[in-house]
Amino acid sequence: MVRRLLRFIIIYAVIAIAASAVFIGVQKVMARTYSPEATDVFKDGEEPVRIESLTGGFIAVLGRYTQGANAGMLFCKIYNRNGVPVARHDFYLSDTVIEVTELVSTEEGLKIVCLCKPWDNTLPGYGAIFGIGEHWRADETVFFRPEQGAAGFENFVCADNTGTYFAGIAGRDVTIFGSAGNKLCTASPDFFSKITDVAAAGNQFLLVGTDAESSLGTHFRYGLCALYGIDGAFRWQKTVMEEEGWCSAVLHADSVDDGFTVRGRMLNVGGNTWQSLNRIDSFKADDDPLRFHIGRDSEKDGATSLFMLNIAVDGTISGSALYYTDANEYVPAVTQFDSGSAFYPFVLCVRSADAEHSREYSVNIMRMNRELQLNDTFVFPVSGDTVFMFSQDITGAGLYICAYMEGSGTYRILHFTSMDDAVNHMQTLLRLKPVRDYFFTLTEKAPLLIALAFAVMLTVSGAGRVRRKRAKK
Repeated sequence: MVRRLLRFIIIYAVIAIAASAVFIGVQKVMARTYSPEATDVFKDGEEPVRIESLTGGFIAVLGRYTQGANAGMLFCKIYNRNGVPVARHDFYLSDTVIEVTELVSTEEGLKIVCLCKPWDNTLPGYGAIFGIGEHWRADETVFFRPEQGAAGFENFVCADNTGTYFAGIAGRDVTIFGSAGNKLCTASPDFFSKITDVAAAGNQFLLVGTDAESSLGTHFRYGLCALYGIDGAFRWQKTVMEEEGWCSAVLHADSVDDGFTVRGRMLNVGGNTWQSLNRIDSFKADDDPLRFHIGRDSEKDGATSLFMLNIAVDGTISGSALYYTDANEYVPAVTQFDSGSAFYPFVLCVRSADAEHSREYSVNIMRMNRELQLNDTFVFPVSGDTVFMFSQDITGAGLYICAYMEGSGTYRILHFTSMDDAVNHMQTLLRLKPVRDYFFTLTEKAPLLIALAFAVMLTVSGAGRVRRKRAKK
């Protein structure tokens, strides 16, 4: 009896040790992604909104608190390439809704560009810049306010890539500011129905948006670009993507070395009717890189196409890239542009899943050069319970990833020197997830399993004793 019992205990122990070794190894791999850095501190339900690569091999995580007295407040944490936190700052304005419109990486640090709207609507919307400068210290907040009696800003953007010029947009009225909040000029062109963005090149500014059928500007048909000088003088205007049976809108403009890159959306409307300005909101929704494409055929009806154009300062179009829904079922959105990158300044993204709440979804990342030529594409498989955020390393060809369990309140920053390494890591996580989930199930049911094992041992030992007695008789 004793020998049989010992044999059972040894076999059980060997199996338990082998299983534990497997689970511990899996947990170490998973912990590298999901367990936060030991020196990191989390509070008030931190929820990352986006991450931004900075100069010198650092990365910024911008987010909001979701719990406690700080709920709704912005936070920004700076990490080094090893994922170790080096600085943390909180930003808020009393009784004000803060919408982050852009993150601008500068040589000194980071500028958080925000549109601010008072809760009670007693004051017009205005712009604000929360800055993080040298040695990761918080700079003094700079405010950009419309003229007294003027309408509040509907959008507030950085007009260049260095944080030198900013623009407050209200309908088709634009106010250009310097970095200190000083007003430089204004423009109110009648030929726009709506202005969506502003880009600066030297002492000239490109306004982009949609054309207007009249001076009232309540409808549009095509995208429109217009160049102005720093003195507010008109230079030229140009209608873009004026294809028969389509409507189009320019949504974004960026400054490049020899001019501008503009991008927007198109929709096949089957005629030349003027479109309501409300349609621009759906264009912006399609252009959101975090939006999911659900189902194989869901994007074919009413989906928009993406266009990108290189426009010289004189108005000449020197390059273009088009992604039509007719040829490409999932049309990408531009998730990152960085003029300082010597590698791939444009990064496009498509997120797709077979169905709502799928166990797995994919993130297609496409990198494009300055000539708007697509260089390579990488597909990241991601578990359905994981939030996946990324940013290309502007100092190299690597990638920063923040992949965390939704609702966990913690996260970790990972840096990969190559895209292939990053893809392999996410593939490994997806393969190991069933083992990890099984380990958690066993951990929760450990008391029950121990009791069952003890009962089995008693049964085995009892059966052995009965058989031995019968043999003696």
